[in-house]
Amino acid sequence: MNSTVDPFDTEPTDVRGAALAALRGWATRRDRLADNRADLMAAAWWAGTRTIAELARAADVSRDTVYDDLRARGVDPTDKAAESAGMLPPYAPLTAEPVRELAQHAWSLVRPAMLTERPNRLANAAWHLSIALDRIGILLEDSTDPDRKVDVGESLLAQLAGAQEAAQKYWAELDIPYKEHLTAFRTAVPVGGEGTAVIDSADLTLRYPSSQETFSVKFDPDPFEPAGWNVVSSDHPQLGTQLTVAERLAIQTAVHTLGRLLNRRLHPDDSDGGESAMSEPGPTVPPVRPWPYTDTATTEASR
Repeated sequence: MNSTVDPFDTEPTDVRGAALAALRGWATRRDRLADNRADLMAAAWWAGTRTIAELARAADVSRDTVYDDLRARGVDPTDKAAESAGMLPPYAPLTAEPVRELAQHAWSLVRPAMLTERPNRLANAAWHLSIALDRIGILLEDSTDPDRKVDVGESLLAQLAGAQEAAQKYWAELDIPYKEHLTAFRTAVPVGGEGTAVIDSADLTLRYPSSQETFSVKFDPDPFEPAGWNVVSSDHPQLGTQLTVAERLAIQTAVHTLGRLLNRRLHPDDSDGGESAMSEPGPTVPPVRPWPYTDTATTEASR
């Protein structure tokens, strides 16, 4: 995006510059509306909507425009049996410009909710994700500056961590019984399917670099929860068993992340190809990854 002001690097005091950057982003999107409409039209066709009149009503355009949009995307609208319902457009590599445009749009929608002393958790998560999208767009650009790639990559990780922390705190603040929080934990942080090894117990030694004083933190199996869920104890007076809900979710997220990393070594065939493989979704079917597996129906029934 050829924007002279990056809203993500703009301090809150420079609201004028940030607002102008968002407005320029809208102007760029406006110029691409016809292309975007054709993409959406083709996507609706591939998803199974083969009635020209229905497509015209949904987009509020003429039937001739529907025909033109579909043909511009390689679709023959007169041959309704050419592809079966549920087929998706062919693979196209992700490029920087549309991702950064999406980031600008997301930022402009989320920004007003952040203009307060205490934004709510979901607004905070959305804010971090909008910035993460921008960073992904930058990384997709063909840059000859390796230092910039490193800096932006670090920023992407930080923004995703910020979104995750906000989501954990949101779960923790839900006005539901503690047991239901644990059910939410198992939904948010799946342990893995059959054949997956879990971290049963671990002993950590923490040290203060200045005083060299050490203390221990121990993870043991939780006798009241499924395998892979732990209770935490410590000989440090401030790290007892009375963890907050958000702290427990953060700990389990870290433990399961480590477990998934180690399982990639146990199942090398699934480490790259298996993890990247995703079944294509139909109009109302979410993508399905082969691992880790979560039985959402069972989870919902246990609530």
